Amino acid sequence: MNTRGGFMGRLQEEQASFRLTELRRGAIPLLIRYLRPYRCRLLLAALCMSVAAGAVLLMPLLSKIAVDDYIVPGDITGLTRVALLYLVLVAVFWPASYGQGYLSGWIGQRVVYDIRNDLVRAVLRQSLEFHQRERVGKIMSRITNDINAVADFASSGLINLVNDVLTVCGIVVVMTLLSVRLTLVTLLSVPVVLLSVGVLARKMRQAYTQVQEEIAAVNAGVEQGVAGMRVTQTLARESFSIEQFEALGLRNMKANLRTAVLFACMFPVMTVSNMLSVALVLGYGGTLVARGSLTLGVILAFLGYVSRVFGPLRELSLVANSMQAAAASLSRIQEYLETPPQIPAPRVPRKPPARIQGHIEFRGVTFAYEEEPALRDIDLTVQAGEILAVVGPTGAGKSTLALLLARLYQPQTGCVEIDGISVDALDPRILRDTVNLVPQDPYLFPDTVRENIRYGNPAADDEAVERAARRVHAHDFIERLPRGYDSDVGEAGVLLSGGQKQLVALARAMLADPVILVLDETTAHVDAITESTLQAGMRALARTRTMLIIAHRFSTVKQADRVVVLDAGRIAGYGTHAELTDSNPVYQRLYRKQWASPPAAPPPEPS
Repeated sequence: MNTRGGFMGRLQEEQASFRLTELRRGAIPLLIRYLRPYRCRLLLAALCMSVAAGAVLLMPLLSKIAVDDYIVPGDITGLTRVALLYLVLVAVFWPASYGQGYLSGWIGQRVVYDIRNDLVRAVLRQSLEFHQRERVGKIMSRITNDINAVADFASSGLINLVNDVLTVCGIVVVMTLLSVRLTLVTLLSVPVVLLSVGVLARKMRQAYTQVQEEIAAVNAGVEQGVAGMRVTQTLARESFSIEQFEALGLRNMKANLRTAVLFACMFPVMTVSNMLSVALVLGYGGTLVARGSLTLGVILAFLGYVSRVFGPLRELSLVANSMQAAAASLSRIQEYLETPPQIPAPRVPRKPPARIQGHIEFRGVTFAYEEEPALRDIDLTVQAGEILAVVGPTGAGKSTLALLLARLYQPQTGCVEIDGISVDALDPRILRDTVNLVPQDPYLFPDTVRENIRYGNPAADDEAVERAARRVHAHDFIERLPRGYDSDVGEAGVLLSGGQKQLVALARAMLADPVILVLDETTAHVDAITESTLQAGMRALARTRTMLIIAHRFSTVKQADRVVVLDAGRIAGYGTHAELTDSNPVYQRLYRKQWASPPAAPPPEPS
């Protein structure tokens, strides 16, 4: 299958665009920054960890004391005291270990909660261009899979890492106090373990970065496959889509297999090193005992410590595995957190008047999506309360004009003002409350009709929702739905017709009650009866606000007070419908094309 072009090619390009060849150095400091607010609980968890580790360190030492001081001399009373002390250590170890586990889990989940919230805020702060460029599957992968990888490490891995390091250091200190020579011989295999873990850790970090990238690609593929299911089934391309997804799954499987192979290498190294150390203790330590320079209790203690020192080392390999996955994910999360919004909020926003009138002015506005400008030197004034229709051929810049007004994009030159204040200087929340854009294909959330309308004002009650629907003439069709206002609209509103979705969007805009309303091709794809209902809803919305109507249908344009004609990104005419019909060539051409007589019926096919 050719993967250089089309869907697979785009996915490979997207992977290359965000592939992290090296982890960001600030990934672990980023985690520490999120841990800082919980430092008191961290200290308490560290205290519990120290108590549990201390109990573990004392247990083999008690075995040495029991053998040398009480078993060999035959002191049953002393041996009983040692046994009771051992039980006390067990009683101390259990609650300390439980406290460490509970606190570390609590801290980890709070950190993940904070990171996920900040990540969602960072994504939502980005401009419309960012969301058009980034695939939904890739964004979702960072919010879910990457966050989950961090959760695994933050919940238990970090505390276990410190615990294991302290335990190993404590065991080495106690062993050294018992016998320096035997300690040096016993730990001959540890450098091999550390070197192996270090080499494997670097490779695993790279492997986990690749795994997260491949998961993002799979998510993006699933998202595109599901979203385009109608096209897939219409063109009978199911087998082609399956091949594409199989290729993505194969790459994901290979990336995961590489991490599994690297991880599997750690345990044999640990096991062989443990066995070698036991052999050294028995061989060299037994020789020392035979010579009388070491007691049998020390050998017993060393065997206990050897088993305990390689336990934490083995745990360190697991923690290293979790840490590499978390570090790779933190780097990808950090990439989004550090991406500044292309349209930032003003540092000191200007305060608008108590009542915004809705006077709009475009001053010398030029805007380009790439190189070719979509709008050139636009000077346009819309009076407060006026209905302005914007017409022009496809690609003339009509929708761009609306997006600049809502500050979803920012012009390269010139400015857009509302009541004399540049939209760049307004608080984004005030601007969003002031300007509401109803697009040609409005998005409905997979919820009920009622909740989709209520989205315009989450504080509105059911009565206000129904009143908004009545005002835009949406109530009648809603009542005819199986469950009325509680009917589910389906994913992106697929259970409603295009006209019904538009009416719900108009009701939502009515409930939001913006000062300025922009309707982008609201009646473009509906029948004449639905168009009439939509126009009635638009008239209800226009009574108390400034309105821009982007339209191709002149039955809608005629409702406007004035009309502006765009052509190739420039204003080609401005005036009333009657004035432009008489004098403007672009407007005349558009008008004649729409109202031209229908073509003759095609001849019948030959039998």
